[in-house]
Amino acid sequence: MFNRNKTAILLETLSRDFSPFEELLQVYTAAADDIDCCPYYQPRTVLFKRFPDDTGHTIGPQPGCINYGANYSAESNKPSTTIRKVAGAATRSVAVLTEDDLRPVLRMCRVVRRWEQLFPQMRWFYYPEACRTLRAQELPRFRRAFYRWWLYGTYFHGEWTRPQIGHPIPFVLDVRVSQMRRYSTAELMELLDLHETMKDVILHYICPRLDPTYQLSHNPAPLMEKVGREHSLKTTWNDQSKWARIVKTYAKLGPEELMHYFENIYSYTRKRLIAEIRLERPTFTFDQESLQGVIRCVLEERQLVDNLPIIPGDCEGGILDFDDERDVRRMDFEQDGRVDGTLPPGVPAVQQFSRHSPRGDDGEYLEEELHSVFDVHGYTAVLQA
Repeated sequence: MFNRNKTAILLETLSRDFSPFEELLQVYTAAADDIDCCPYYQPRTVLFKRFPDDTGHTIGPQPGCINYGANYSAESNKPSTTIRKVAGAATRSVAVLTEDDLRPVLRMCRVVRRWEQLFPQMRWFYYPEACRTLRAQELPRFRRAFYRWWLYGTYFHGEWTRPQIGHPIPFVLDVRVSQMRRYSTAELMELLDLHETMKDVILHYICPRLDPTYQLSHNPAPLMEKVGREHSLKTTWNDQSKWARIVKTYAKLGPEELMHYFENIYSYTRKRLIAEIRLERPTFTFDQESLQGVIRCVLEERQLVDNLPIIPGDCEGGILDFDDERDVRRMDFEQDGRVDGTLPPGVPAVQQFSRHSPRGDDGEYLEEELHSVFDVHGYTAVLQA
């Protein structure tokens, strides 16, 4: 009896403990051809076959029930003949999973749990006295933002062909921006909050390994003078200073990679770190992360960049509660997402002709600068490590 119902039991448990579980399955079933034929992003429906001959338990949006909106063009979203096959048969919009998929899904759940435990430490990195565990209502916000960050990185920060080469621009036909338009402004602030926390992991754990002079200093100065969510939203998305470029490049790392380097960074020399990432990601330095710019594009389209009252602060907001009247204001921004991923009615979309994309930087160019500094202080041998 248990063996027959094992999948159903596990699905019920995972849906409760890792909600919104359907968004994690979007990450698991993601494929390169999801984003190569249409400028409007649409999630797929997942059918989980719990036992032999089961018709399938539907997780996610129902197929054929999506309103594509006034700006949608059927010509631009012709169905692809490419089939996404996980453990069972599937179509472009439907993925069929079976018991064989449970093991890799559970591995992903373990990654989520590890980040749940680490997130508070990094979220309150600058204010350790305020650090606490996430509250019951904050955990689903964290997981929702985490799954969406993971999904965006899978599509647009890995080794798959980029559907758009240029830097994201508002009001364009861009599948990257279309994905973010689906989310409400409150959910975008959750995503921004998580993204900035991940950048802090990079800034405080990976970047110092790229600059040995930083580790030799008794009182090292901050690598980046200004950090913060509001500053990042308004300014840093376009910052091309030395360490901003490096942070934005390493921000393309996925959750498993970033957790690995967080836990093992002290066993890496700078040369080993750069060489290993380049081996795993041959195109790593071709561009920088684009999530921050895409979030800003959507807020510009909604005219909220300069007058948004729920931007996360140092110790509150985003994934966290504000613990003041802004928690009520947050509710005013929970219904403005576009389920079809298109622009608001009456706003014409335009084609993107710019191919400008800031080049990535993995820190290798620091070597010449480091050699000159170390020669002055007689530390050149350190670079040979």
